[in-house]
Amino acid sequence: MLDDFILLDEIPDPAPVAALYRRTWGAEPPDFEFHAVAWHRCADGGLQPLSYLHLWLREDTCLLGGACTDGAAIAAMPADRRERLRAAGGAMLQVTRFAIGRYGDRCEGFFGHCGDNRSWAVLARAGFEPTAIPNRIVHWHRPLPDARKHALIQRVLGFGTF
Repeated sequence: MLDDFILLDEIPDPAPVAALYRRTWGAEPPDFEFHAVAWHRCADGGLQPLSYLHLWLREDTCLLGGACTDGAAIAAMPADRRERLRAAGGAMLQVTRFAIGRYGDRCEGFFGHCGDNRSWAVLARAGFEPTAIPNRIVHWHRPLPDARKHALIQRVLGFGTF
């Protein structure tokens, strides 16, 4: 358990994570749908964003994107906390699992675009698997027939880049 120093939460406005998002992606964060954050509960009582994930519910799917983690903020954490977080898989894994638990009943699968080996290693631990489409990944959190899975993947491809 990390809840003595990590808070996993949905925020209505991405403003608190905008600087992290801009550093990572060179753009403003999306201003719609859902924003999940892993916060560090600092010793002074403040909250420092460690990892962010954007979620967009589209029909029977949830599109994940914009994942970013603040390595400098993690490095600045007390060593014991940093080690506990590392041993638990890191901030991105925590926020991804939070999102799956929070939004899983609203869709049949979570989809993402992942071309980064470090991100893929984390997402695989969260239960994602590759699709037949390069860099497209999915997390099936309920049993579905193969034909339904194929139809959902094709639908997601039709959404374009997310």
